[in-house]
Amino acid sequence: MTTATAPTVKDVSAIARAIIRREAVKAAGDNTLLSRDEERTAPPAIQQLARTIRANRGAGARVTVDALDEQANASIAKLIGSVNQSGRGSRFLSKAEAAATARANLALGTPVQQASQIASGHGLDVDAIATARVMATLDPTDPELIYKAFATVEEAENYRDPNGFRIAWLVPGESTQLTKTFTSGRNDLWAQRFEIDRVTGAIAILAEH
Repeated sequence: MTTATAPTVKDVSAIARAIIRREAVKAAGDNTLLSRDEERTAPPAIQQLARTIRANRGAGARVTVDALDEQANASIAKLIGSVNQSGRGSRFLSKAEAAATARANLALGTPVQQASQIASGHGLDVDAIATARVMATLDPTDPELIYKAFATVEEAENYRDPNGFRIAWLVPGESTQLTKTFTSGRNDLWAQRFEIDRVTGAIAILAEH
């Protein structure tokens, strides 16, 4: 993903599709087929894409997660193309153009705008959220417990502070289009792996030991 102020259309489109696919998987529940009942309670983008699929394929069309992803690809490309400048700048999607997609089509433009923020590096600062989470566990009355970031879990668990301080540590992990994982712990006694959502900022605990 690019960190340029104006991310590429390719990056924005890929992240927007990932957002929509995740919503589609959640809406479809235990299988990959979106029923009409599930469609009625799905997010607006999923509802709109499902209606387009049914209109194109007929009332009895099966709306699957893959079909929604395929339709999202086409619909997002069409929406971005309707607001994007021509010429050399057409490879990029500016902040104003991303906002224009939401004005033109709120249901689909919302994930496009979210994707633009992530791709440009101006979305949620998940590293800051993770750091704040660990810092919040420090006891201000305990001066011997301090925070420190490390590159690897092995380094963190084996670290011994030269001044004898106990360490509340944080290690960044895998980064994807929509999430980033971290591991935090206290010296070598306890560790927790968690994930932060780049769209919502929600934190999910993945493992503890």
